[in-house]
Amino acid sequence: MKTKLIILIILTQIIATVTAQRRVKTGKNYIQIVIPETDTVKTTLSRYRLAANTLPASKVLINGKRVKVYKNGVFVHLFKLKTGENKFSIISKNKKGRVSKELVFIREDTELKSTPEDTLRIEDEMMLPDKDIWLDEGDILQVRMKGTPNCVATFMNGILMNELPEEETGGIKGIYTGIYKIKSTDEIWQKPVTFKLENLSGEIFEKKSKARISITPKEFPRVGVTVGERPYLNYSLGTNRLGGAKLSFLEDGIKLIINGKVGNQYRVKLTENLTAWIPEEQVKLLPLGTFLPQTLTESWNVYGDKKYDYVVINLNEKIPYSTRQEVNPTKIIVDLYGAVANTNWITQHLNTSEIKNVYYEQVSTGLFRVTIETKHKHVWGYKIGYKNKSLVIRIKRTPKKLTISNFKFIVDAGHGGKNKGALGATGVKEKEVTLAIAKKIKLLLERNGAKVILTRSDDSYEKNSKRLDVALNSNADFLISIHTNSVGMSTNPVRASGTSTYYKHICYRPLSQAIYKRMLELGLKQFGNIGSFNFALNSPTEIPNVLVETAFISNPLDEMKLLNKTFQKKIAEKIVRGIKDYLKEVRNDNKN
Repeated sequence: MKTKLIILIILTQIIATVTAQRRVKTGKNYIQIVIPETDTVKTTLSRYRLAANTLPASKVLINGKRVKVYKNGVFVHLFKLKTGENKFSIISKNKKGRVSKELVFIREDTELKSTPEDTLRIEDEMMLPDKDIWLDEGDILQVRMKGTPNCVATFMNGILMNELPEEETGGIKGIYTGIYKIKSTDEIWQKPVTFKLENLSGEIFEKKSKARISITPKEFPRVGVTVGERPYLNYSLGTNRLGGAKLSFLEDGIKLIINGKVGNQYRVKLTENLTAWIPEEQVKLLPLGTFLPQTLTESWNVYGDKKYDYVVINLNEKIPYSTRQEVNPTKIIVDLYGAVANTNWITQHLNTSEIKNVYYEQVSTGLFRVTIETKHKHVWGYKIGYKNKSLVIRIKRTPKKLTISNFKFIVDAGHGGKNKGALGATGVKEKEVTLAIAKKIKLLLERNGAKVILTRSDDSYEKNSKRLDVALNSNADFLISIHTNSVGMSTNPVRASGTSTYYKHICYRPLSQAIYKRMLELGLKQFGNIGSFNFALNSPTEIPNVLVETAFISNPLDEMKLLNKTFQKKIAEKIVRGIKDYLKEVRNDNKN
């Protein structure tokens, strides 16, 4: 049934697009609304954008007010919504006829209000904790509830809570907070938090949190081992559309010290003063009593072969690590968590071409830092992993021939298949534009003698993890991911425009800068060269990579450019020219 519904929706969209195209050819007037995708929308937003098109040279009115129609018939708008029902009439008229559409937005009332004082109760909204939590000795349990104002509030076994002043709550009364520090003498228990409110008349209202709290100081810390492909550590519990900020990508079989949990994330103790978080599905808990992972560092071996330089550090346990780079001078930094220095010699062979110096520092208890100074300014990729219990850092050598014809490229056309990406006001999908540009980049690179692999060559869908596998298993030299940008539903689409490039690791910023400078020659506005970007295809250190947001498909003027095949070719030319500029920069730096 679900499959039939999906097919029906796709056919409906195809019919609507074809119908609109026929109307343009015949001259019959029409209105095609691309965003929103339904005539009736329920939302909590106070603003909601419109993306639509009509017959060029039409006059368009929204609730009697004229809006701009671009030369290709596109018109956009930002609706302002009041709470409740909002009706909008859209009229398009010209010599060929008059057509209209009706849109209805139902904005839900999400404004927080004080609980009435004449009713004793505790609300579900705002209650903390809102996720199951494991707590260890010394942890702070923070609780919050919203209820009847001017009462005595307590939690657990009578611990007093504080009613926040209205100046801290935006005028909302009856918001209570409290804290409790876990002691080693606390009994082990697992249950919800019990909140109580008592009014001046002595009446009591009691409510339990939906979340369960586990206080288990005698059972911590636990030991877990990573499982699955590319398990990762997050800096915190924070998240957005790209997920939490990543501290490190690991491999399976690495032991972690687990000393807490919130929701579906385990808290990982890295050092005395540093913690991280990992999804529970990426960890297998080992039995109580398992020794905590820790290791002494033993002798090192530094050597090279035809393609790579290696740093091999002998350990007696697979422990977590993270990496970063420094520039001017270029350094690769690897931090090992749970390691203590016992290295008395580092054997360095003369057959390395990238490694200038290698040394270590015991930064603090349990934090062991490896520093690799490189001979060249630019990094061509490096991989960190374990061979048995030895940590191996493999550094790719600078290619001798720095021309495009000497390299293999992975070109990624963003989105595809069921993942259509952003929508333009003409109805064009991001996945269509990115594929068209990616194919043009492939053609240009191949004309320059390069080998090129597309992560998709048709309207198919592949997860980013699969695309990344293609890049890492292909022995490619560069990864270029192509996208079009878009504003959110509550943002004016006319205000945001232009081009941008993205990188995560500072060592790959020069590549992103070179491409960005060339993209600006197209007359596109500056949207920025953006770093620390938490996108899957920017995450690997193994391969120089960049994401290019070519232009804003949500902006009418940018969209017209993106739909122009000549302009698409120019985008491809500028990206390839940017790659050539980068290679020239590397050649010049290597001479110095």
